[in-house]
Amino acid sequence: MKVLHLITSLKIGGAESALYNLLLKLKSDNTIKHYVVYFYYGPNVNKIKKLGIDTYKINGLFCKYDPFFYFKLKKIVKKINPDIIHSALWSSNLFARIIGNKLKIPVICDLHSNFLHDGKLRIFLEKLFLSLPAHYIAVSNTAKDGFQKAIIKNCKNKDFVKTKLNIISNGIDYKNIVNKSEQIKFKKQDLGFFQDTFVFGAVGRLEPIKSYDLLIKAFAIFLKNLKTDNRVKLCLVGDGSQKLKLEEQAKTLGIFHKIFFAGEQTEILKFYKIFDCFVLSSQTEGLSISLLEALCFGLPIITTHRYEKHDVLTDQKNGFIVPANNELKLSQAMQSIYYNSTLREKIKTNNLNLVKYNFCIDNTVELYKKVYINIFNKKV
Repeated sequence: MKVLHLITSLKIGGAESALYNLLLKLKSDNTIKHYVVYFYYGPNVNKIKKLGIDTYKINGLFCKYDPFFYFKLKKIVKKINPDIIHSALWSSNLFARIIGNKLKIPVICDLHSNFLHDGKLRIFLEKLFLSLPAHYIAVSNTAKDGFQKAIIKNCKNKDFVKTKLNIISNGIDYKNIVNKSEQIKFKKQDLGFFQDTFVFGAVGRLEPIKSYDLLIKAFAIFLKNLKTDNRVKLCLVGDGSQKLKLEEQAKTLGIFHKIFFAGEQTEILKFYKIFDCFVLSSQTEGLSISLLEALCFGLPIITTHRYEKHDVLTDQKNGFIVPANNELKLSQAMQSIYYNSTLREKIKTNNLNLVKYNFCIDNTVELYKKVYINIFNKKV
């Protein structure tokens, strides 16, 4: 069986990490041959190549998604002649459906976001090609519910599409992650911090949907309310279009010296080792890989969320869940974690057990293999 994995980007991101984690586990299965086609280069390209997997980058002639881009992508797909196309991220899902339909290749589309905040054009195109894929896989209940409400709800063939939709939660290889991190010599002093500096950390793209401006505002409120001028830092790992804007915001608030912008990193795991608390301030998340990685280190989690129930965490058991776009609540959660070492130790035990028993990568891989085999057998 040949599976072509089509993904928009191989930069730092949840979908990109999820693909690498899946391929890392699947590479030993000789019954499946994997190929990866991507549009934007990033650190995960070399990581995937080191697994011995053929990778292809697609560019347009004049701009990214011009007609030449489409024909080059179609040509590569015909050359590989896969039995299944497995796509992730919005533009890849769109092109996978169109080309898969043209070449009569079944398509699996991964859903990593909840679609409720997508623009009208994206939603229109989602509905236009809704019935083409053989299967939809949502990485969380939030992603599934958002897809149903924003895309499926008012479609004529909604009952048919629902039969193609199920959930396979992102998984994480917690043992491998911890072992790899232990092999990397890295400590707080390497960033110019003191050993007893308390570090709030975040990992992700510096893009508007991640709402790092909210996190910086909350951190400013937190610092203002500190009883003493203790050693506290905020460390942001990642790069993106908002970096300069965020740096200017930090300067305006007078806290630039308290924030470490780490930029894009190839060895992200080492940063979790120096974090004392992990923070997610996103407008929306499917099932964050960085959150799962943080759980592997037993870190208390503070995350924003728009719904009553979180896909992974329980409030005050694994950390704190606060409303989106509320910097005051976010700063209060930071205070609660910072001042309560007993709570941090309790959360550490809870989070290590949570990732070990509920989000093991082996379970995720087996579920994907079943989907591949089922679709392949139907095709044959």
